[in-house]
Amino acid sequence: MNSRRNFIKQSSAAILLTAMPRLPGFFNGTAGDFSFSSPFFKLTLSAASPQLLYFTADSLGQSHLDNSPLIITAAGETFTSRQTGNSISYYKDDQLAWQFTCHDKRIEIRSHGNAAPFEITVAQKKNHCTVLGHMPVDGQVKFPCIWHIPGQGTFRISCNQPDVQLQYDAFRFDSGNTRGEPFVKLGFNAAGSGKPELVYVLEPVTIYREMPAIKGDPRFDGYRKNYINIFQLNPRIGTLANNSASDACTFTLFLYAEMARYTPALAKDLTALDLIRNSLDRYLGGMKGYGQVGYKNGAAWQSEYDSSDSMPSLIIAACYYILDTKDKTWGRRSYAGIKEWTAKMLATDRDGDGLIEYGYSGNSGSWDDKPFKRPANWWDTIGFGHADAYSNALAYRALVLLAQVADMLQEKEDTRTYANAAAKLKAAYYPAFFNNKTNVLAGWKSKDGELHDYYFMFVNSIAVCYGLLTREQSAQIMKTMLQKMKDVGYANFRVGLPGNLISIADNDYAHHDPRWGYQRFQVYENGGASGCYAYFTLQALYDTGLKKDAERILFPMLESFRDGGFEGNCEGTEMTKDWKTWNGECWGYEGYLVDNYLTLLAVKNYSSER
Repeated sequence: MNSRRNFIKQSSAAILLTAMPRLPGFFNGTAGDFSFSSPFFKLTLSAASPQLLYFTADSLGQSHLDNSPLIITAAGETFTSRQTGNSISYYKDDQLAWQFTCHDKRIEIRSHGNAAPFEITVAQKKNHCTVLGHMPVDGQVKFPCIWHIPGQGTFRISCNQPDVQLQYDAFRFDSGNTRGEPFVKLGFNAAGSGKPELVYVLEPVTIYREMPAIKGDPRFDGYRKNYINIFQLNPRIGTLANNSASDACTFTLFLYAEMARYTPALAKDLTALDLIRNSLDRYLGGMKGYGQVGYKNGAAWQSEYDSSDSMPSLIIAACYYILDTKDKTWGRRSYAGIKEWTAKMLATDRDGDGLIEYGYSGNSGSWDDKPFKRPANWWDTIGFGHADAYSNALAYRALVLLAQVADMLQEKEDTRTYANAAAKLKAAYYPAFFNNKTNVLAGWKSKDGELHDYYFMFVNSIAVCYGLLTREQSAQIMKTMLQKMKDVGYANFRVGLPGNLISIADNDYAHHDPRWGYQRFQVYENGGASGCYAYFTLQALYDTGLKKDAERILFPMLESFRDGGFEGNCEGTEMTKDWKTWNGECWGYEGYLVDNYLTLLAVKNYSSER
């Protein structure tokens, strides 16, 4: 079998030839190539070698099969092939090497050895697919596992030999001497000594939270097909990330955990919460993500301080895992590490008022790029500093949940300590951040005591969702935010929601580059529209009884999710759809940012209201 090192070397060094566009029903390939189509998938295999020339899927079985995202690599060894009905077999030196058999809802791949691995390579710019599963080492995934192809569907993959693993790699940026087109690659090992036959089975499935209110309703087809889009596993670091070839952001793990709590089992002995635990194990083992000092795997975190939302995110994710799975064994084993995160978080309350604080002041004019430095949280181009309302909402949630975990683990003193810290934070929160001039919560209170308020939708919404306000305060704030959204003329919900409704002042913007929104309202984080954090606004609207307003936002977004409106490049540009102006002009850069897809969780609120 090829080693993991050779697999990455071949992945990075391969001459990649992008597959030519194909029209529905047309297959690129020579006469004699093997083709098969069912309502769930469509493929063509070369007659000359075990190589896919075309592949697309529709796990809802609706025959939407006109988009193959494959990269066709340079031809390798030549085989003799024979076709029989729905099967093609490949021979090397008269010995059977590979056999592919297709059924309406199943693909069987049999290896008899005498061959290199069978590989599937996807152009990431065409589709940000991922593999989900347990990764004992980077780049190796245990069976059974999931191959998820956003916008198309999902395959559950199994193997008849439990100790065989799937090779998995992904590449995004040119780096060092490595050049090439961004890709995601799966490698199926050939049979070898002691394993005369390996049998891999790929079955199309749809994994989503079913609810009676949406059953049979086609408006939710995008929800069904894309429900697990938020889970993308980076094979080179073995951690959930922005996408399978992007950064692991410490401060977003809690978002994935929010969705994981409501996600059905992915495969036998594999749940979404397992993916959360596996990522937490990496962080507990010392791995750093973007948002933490010392992270250099991708875009380095340029700050003297960990972001204020990093520790709360880790704590929330860990608590969700423990509380939802009742896994006390893991909880006890990990408890000391979780307490270390908590101690680090609480230690930032330097003035003892109960609120956590960032090391930079957040004062207007303090972001002078000398040197360049990142602000306090996920919204890392806006000058959040000192007392940050968003991060404190997360810190409150973390403390409330950790008190529950401590109680479960019979750590009674810790239960009281964390519950008291949560109560102290909550008592300080509304007086610190409520702005009497606007009747909403400000984004941050800088060290000089000034409030910085730009009608941040995500700040106000998450404070409502996480219980920091009374019901009356919550209702008043959400009504004010809706009115402000109307006043500024925002109504294009197909592109999501803006993070803020009025432009950030120049002296409150941390990243002084127009590409990232500086002096350009509606670009990127300066009021740009996205699916990111829209879930919390929808949840807050449902929580405050504003159901019609929630659904006025939700259904256009569901249409956009169905149509791939938050992923990929805008035609003819290098800008991507994960961030847009209010009229739909693209200003994103990831191409696929998983945070957008937490919005799909809001469907549970729609259903519960029926």
